[in-house]
Amino acid sequence: MIDTTVNAIQSIFMLASKAVSIYATICFIRIILGWFPEINYSSVGKFLSQLCDPYMNLFYKIPLRIGMIDFTPILSLGLLTMLSSLLAEIARTGRIYIAGIICNIILLLWNAVATIGIILFLLFFVRYCVAIFSKSSNDYNSPWQNLDRYISKTVFKFAKPVSGKKPLSYKKALLRASIVTLLLLIAGQFAIVSITNLIAMIPF
Repeated sequence: MIDTTVNAIQSIFMLASKAVSIYATICFIRIILGWFPEINYSSVGKFLSQLCDPYMNLFYKIPLRIGMIDFTPILSLGLLTMLSSLLAEIARTGRIYIAGIICNIILLLWNAVATIGIILFLLFFVRYCVAIFSKSSNDYNSPWQNLDRYISKTVFKFAKPVSGKKPLSYKKALLRASIVTLLLLIAGQFAIVSITNLIAMIPF
C-alpha cells in the first residue's frame, strides 16, 4: 500500500514536470513568434499570447533591459526549466532535497547572469575588433554607431574599475570592458561551483 502511494506521488510529480516543460516550450515559441508580427497577430499568435503573457509579464518589471536587448525572457524560461528539473528530481528520488533546491536556485540565477555576461562580452569584444579593423564603423550612419548608442554607457561602467580616473578613448574602454567581463565570468563560475559543492554536502 505504501509503495503504491509513493509510486502514485512520483507519477504526479513526473507529470507535473512534463507539463511545466511543455509550457516552457510554448513560452519559447511565443517569444520567437514575437519577432514576426504577421504571425504574432494571427489567431495562433493571439492564443499563445493569452496562454503565456500572464506569466511572462510578471518579469518585465525587473530592470533586465540593456539598450535594445531584453534579458527578461531568459529569466522567465530559466525558472520554468528549473521547476521542471526540480519536479523530475523529486519524482526520481521520492523525496524533497532542500540542499538540491538551493543549489538549483543558485545555478539558475548564475546561469541567467552568466548568459547576460557572455552576451555583453561578445558585444564589447566584437565591437572592439570592428573598431580596430574597420574605419567605416565610426561613420555617423553606421549600424555600429547605432549599437554604440545603446552600449556606450555600459562599456565605460565596466571599464571604470581598471581605468581609475584616467580618461579613456572608446576603443580602449571597449577592450577593458571585454577583459573585465571575461574575468568576472571566470571568477563567478569558480565561486558558484565552490558554493554549490559545499551546499550539496549538507545532508538535508
